Amino acid sequence: MKTLALIAPLLLFVPSYGTAQSLDDLLEEVTGEVEANRKLTQVMVDKIFSFSELGFQEYETSAYVTSILRENGFEVEEGIAGIPTAWWATWGSGSPVIAFGSDIDGIPKASQKPGVAWHEPIIEGAPGHGEGHNSGQAVNVTAALALKKIMEREGIQGTLVLWPGVAEELLATKAYFVRDGHFEDVDLVMFTHVSSNLSVTWGASNGTGLVSAEFTFVGESAHGAGAPWTPSSS
Repeated sequence: MKTLALIAPLLLFVPSYGTAQSLDDLLEEVTGEVEANRKLTQVMVDKIFSFSELGFQEYETSAYVTSILRENGFEVEEGIAGIPTAWWATWGSGSPVIAFGSDIDGIPKASQKPGVAWHEPIIEGAPGHGEGHNSGQAVNVTAALALKKIMEREGIQGTLVLWPGVAEELLATKAYFVRDGHFEDVDLVMFTHVSSNLSVTWGASNGTGLVSAEFTFVGESAHGAGAPWTPSSS
């Protein structure tokens, strides 16, 4: 269901010229294609879960996901924005440019046996995927491959992009991707993250951002938040 939620609006966004089938027919075909890749999706979810790598250490995860994309005709640029585990995978040409993103890093001390409803680590103190970051890339890849198949057959122009949220729990490296211009030509971004009840949201995020800064002050100490102009000694 989450994968289909990703694909449905994309087919509405892709130009309909040249297509021999109606949107309803294409959506029905996509449903079948997603079901056909059920096993691949499950394997990807489990495989990424088994890596459970911390932020900036997602080497096995990145190598695994990009290997699947390369096998399916995607070109992969590694180390984008100066981040060794970041990558930008593309297929197709021209617009619209549709990007699929999802985080890939694990959480410290969140090691957990799969399918267990209580805390039972595989390795005590080891990292794990406590926030479901093992599932996002799996459904993104499935969605992209299903859409790619239809675009190839129907001769639909467009570019598909997949990219990872590296070290989301630590630094939020997406800002560095934006800084380096990777999204300048992107028309639509579909971002996948585990939520309750298979819900879907759109528009501006209601989450919080992380900005790390260090300030050095010279002079008398003061209550900087309430009255920075008043020395604390007065």
